[in-house]
Amino acid sequence: MTSIDRGTLLSQWIKPSSDSEQERQERAVRMIKDAIKSHAPFGGVDIRIYAKGSYENNTNVKRDSDVDIVVECHECTFYDFLPEVTPADREYAQQFLPPYGGPWTPTAWRREVVAAMANRFGDSGIDTSGNIAINIAEVIGSRPNADVVPSFPHRRFRNAHPMNWDQGSHVVARDGSEVVNWPIQQLENGRAKNIRTGGRYKNMVRALKNVENVLVKADLLEDLPSYLMECLVYNVADSSLKTDDLDSAFRQVLLDLALPLVTANGTDHWTEPNEIKKLFGDQQKWTVQDAHDLVFTSLKFMGYIN
Repeated sequence: MTSIDRGTLLSQWIKPSSDSEQERQERAVRMIKDAIKSHAPFGGVDIRIYAKGSYENNTNVKRDSDVDIVVECHECTFYDFLPEVTPADREYAQQFLPPYGGPWTPTAWRREVVAAMANRFGDSGIDTSGNIAINIAEVIGSRPNADVVPSFPHRRFRNAHPMNWDQGSHVVARDGSEVVNWPIQQLENGRAKNIRTGGRYKNMVRALKNVENVLVKADLLEDLPSYLMECLVYNVADSSLKTDDLDSAFRQVLLDLALPLVTANGTDHWTEPNEIKKLFGDQQKWTVQDAHDLVFTSLKFMGYIN
């Protein structure tokens, strides 16, 4: 691939969703909010509904234009403590977090969120087979796929004097497993990095997502979660992202990722954009090998290495 071809391709890949795609995404968010608001069992319940993921972070591309929407019950709160919080401070903090005895267990919350979606979109318009999300089917020309995630707030205490915590989102899956996400930190840190790099951070995320789509379509790579691409680019130095032209910047991004991926313990310090969760580990949907395959296949496809 010549540098001219790469520049032309990258200039297309870095574009955010078109106005029509944005309108479809916003329509999906409104419809889901309306479905929750009109569901009688939720009357008077403290609920927060918000978008997260690539749509909210403005890193989505055309093929990955689904919308992730959290339906969060604020009647109760999950919590845990960082290891450095002393037993005495844990005991002190817990007196302000009395046990919850209300009706909204994770099972009950998921059941009613499913019912609200079925009432609005019909049984045939939703898919509840997923372990975490309730999928709302796409309607061509009207709305994209939407994944609705029933959740609760989560506090991770850093200390108790004064009482400080990180605010997260706690999901209890259908199989009983639990996942804590940090969408607020992801959004804030991503925006800050994008400002520091003059918009290049999100441009390079979209470019990497697009090249992954091309590689998957060509059977050169297994399909990977699009969030992995956002995480990888977040761990690239700001200075590399600000390299003069798009071609040079994308090449530098891939090279900056390549070396740690072939170095022992080279990725141990990498985190998700929230800067709380480690990028690699048993809790993730991907492995170091997945990232290695993505980066090196991209380098070869783009003609940066033989």
